[in-house]
Amino acid sequence: MSDTGTGVAEAAGDENVGTPPRPIRVMLVDDDPIVRMGVRNLLSVAKDIEIVAEVSDGDEVLGGVQAHHPDVIVLDVRMARIGGLEAIRSVKARPQAPKILMFTVWDQDDVAERAIEAGADGFLLKTASPEEIRSGIRNVAAGLGAVSPKTAAQLFTRLRDDAGSAQRLDAARLVGTLTERERDVLAGLARGLSNAELARELFVSETTVKTHLGSAFAKLGVDNRAQAAVLADRAGLL
Repeated sequence: MSDTGTGVAEAAGDENVGTPPRPIRVMLVDDDPIVRMGVRNLLSVAKDIEIVAEVSDGDEVLGGVQAHHPDVIVLDVRMARIGGLEAIRSVKARPQAPKILMFTVWDQDDVAERAIEAGADGFLLKTASPEEIRSGIRNVAAGLGAVSPKTAAQLFTRLRDDAGSAQRLDAARLVGTLTERERDVLAGLARGLSNAELARELFVSETTVKTHLGSAFAKLGVDNRAQAAVLADRAGLL
């Protein structure tokens, strides 16, 4: 479960202590060249983020991943040939798939829900501020997820209102297979806590937090923190 870590730099190991972490490698996927130019410009001021590829449609995503090995894909929903949701599923079917940040003008909560269920690690609107976009990329790269505040409120309200009793029971059954400490970690994750914050709150090491998250993800059948948070909400942990 690669998503349980706290950052890209952490994966480098002790041998790179004392050297600066490499930039987060980003691939932009949007059929609007003006949008790509705008995102490129606002990311150019961030020394820890590097755009390594740009493509204009979902059918070019896998080729871009194979050629450029991005850490994060910033992906639009609506494109001419293959849409973002289908592209997410294709990418996430690969081993060691990059993180995906859905970036769209569509603020309907069902789009966010479908993106997360498809495997997106975050969801931001194109109306987000430059700093929100840069922070979203950093958080997604670190496995922390990113959701626009408005979208998050709509999403969890929709889940509470629309999730049928069968869905809630299924979520509760899955959460019931967790140990008490795994449930504590899951509840904290769903509140938006980082691994470091979870470790401080639970008085354990970050390594222990990662171990509990990896075990919880396996039992729940989820691949990332956003999916785990949705399931936690359905199970009533929030």
